[in-house]
Amino acid sequence: MKLKFPAFAGKLLGAALGFLLGGWVGFALGIILGHSFDYHRQSAFALLSRLRPAANLPGRSERLYRESLYICLGHLAKQDGRVSPQEIAVAEKLFKRLRLKPAEREEAIARFNEGKLASTQVEPRLEELRKRYASKPARRLDFLDQLLVMAYADGGPRASQLERLQAFLPLLDISPVDFDRLHRRIREQKGFADKEQKQYTYKGQKQRSQPQPSLLTAYRTLGLNSDASAEDIKKTYRKLMSQNHPDKLMAQGLTDRALEKAKERAQEIQQAYALLKKAQKV
Repeated sequence: MKLKFPAFAGKLLGAALGFLLGGWVGFALGIILGHSFDYHRQSAFALLSRLRPAANLPGRSERLYRESLYICLGHLAKQDGRVSPQEIAVAEKLFKRLRLKPAEREEAIARFNEGKLASTQVEPRLEELRKRYASKPARRLDFLDQLLVMAYADGGPRASQLERLQAFLPLLDISPVDFDRLHRRIREQKGFADKEQKQYTYKGQKQRSQPQPSLLTAYRTLGLNSDASAEDIKKTYRKLMSQNHPDKLMAQGLTDRALEKAKERAQEIQQAYALLKKAQKV
C-alpha cells in the first residue's frame, strides 16, 4: 500500500520543529518553509518518478556488450547452417538470467536473429567492444565464455564454430592460452572425455612437452612458456591477480556468475604460482 501524506504535512512538520528549536519565531518560520515544501512537493516527486526508469537502463557500454553478445550468439549458432532447439534454449536461459524486461527480451531476440543473417558483420562490433572494455579483461573473457557455452549447446562444437571463435580472439584481445583454459573448463562441465587438446588449440600455437604435466598446466594457467624466468613468473602472477581479484571486479558490474568464475580463476592462478614457486624456488 502506498503511503500518502496530507497536503499540509510540510507546514505541520515545519511548525513543530520550528517551535521546538526557536519558540514562536521558529514556529512562524517553520510554517513558511513547510508551505514552500508542500507547494513544490508534487512537482519534485513527479520529476523524480520520470527520472527513475532511466536510471535502471543499462549504460552505453553495457548496451554495446549485450547487443554484441546476442548478435554473436546468433552468428555462432548459425555456423552449421541451422539453429537447433538446444541453441535457442541456451539463448533463452541467458535472457532469463539477465532478467530482461519484455521489451528488452524482444530486442535481444531481434539481435540474435540479426546475427543469423549472412550479411551481418560481427567484427566491427567486437573491435568496439575490445576498446570499451580494454581495462576489463574479465568481462571480455566472460563474453567468450558465453559463446563457448553456445558452441556446446548441441552435442559439441562444430569445426566451423571453433574457427569463428578462434578468429574472435585477436578482436577481443584474448590470448590463445586463455581460450584453451576456457575451452577445457567448458568441456569438463559438459561431460566430454578429456581428449588430447592439440586439435582445439589456437592455430599457430607451438606445443611444448619438456615439463611434467602438472608444471605444464601451471605454466599455461599463467600464460607463460616453460622457460620463463623466476622474475617473469612473479610479475605475471601479480598482474593476473590484480586483474582477477574478485573485490576489484565487483566494481566493474560483473554478474554473479562472472564473479564466481573470477574467484575460480584467482584460485587457479594461486595454485599454479604455488606449484611453480616450489619447483623453481621463486
